[in-house]
Amino acid sequence: MCISRRPNRSARLLFAAAGLLLAVPALAGTWQWRDAAGRMVYSDQPPPPSVPISRILRSPTPAQEAGPTATASAAAAATATVAPASRSWIEREQASRKRALERAETERSRDAEREQAARNARACEDAQTTLRTLESGLRVSFVDANGEQQVLDDAERARRTEAVRQEIARNCSKAS
Repeated sequence: MCISRRPNRSARLLFAAAGLLLAVPALAGTWQWRDAAGRMVYSDQPPPPSVPISRILRSPTPAQEAGPTATASAAAAATATVAPASRSWIEREQASRKRALERAETERSRDAEREQAARNARACEDAQTTLRTLESGLRVSFVDANGEQQVLDDAERARRTEAVRQEIARNCSKAS
């Protein structure tokens, strides 16, 4: 007696149908577009802003309910509504890209403000250090335009101290 260990044909068809049914929801939430090289790209994330909208072939859409009693006329009506729906996803995509650009611009300006605040804080700290040095009474020297070392006399020290105090009053009160 010979017993076959091969699965029967109906079982294989059942597994194939189940696999297809499981794959359909996975594709429902995917984006499809052609990249700059013309290759087809599938992703669960929207394409980068560099991809023109004309190259986007599919975007995730809410599942349209079509019960088992759907007729040919209902299918025709569904196909007729594809054009307005495609416009709406294009408009949504454009709005999404616009919001992304606005967020990026806001972030750039925030970063620039932070960098400016950091530069101002550093300049204020340097001015306060200079003021402490000038007020310390220590001998302060500098190199002049001819490359010679000069020592600050009392009049120059007082002039520089006053200038640094004015700079601190003008710039450091904003940082505090």
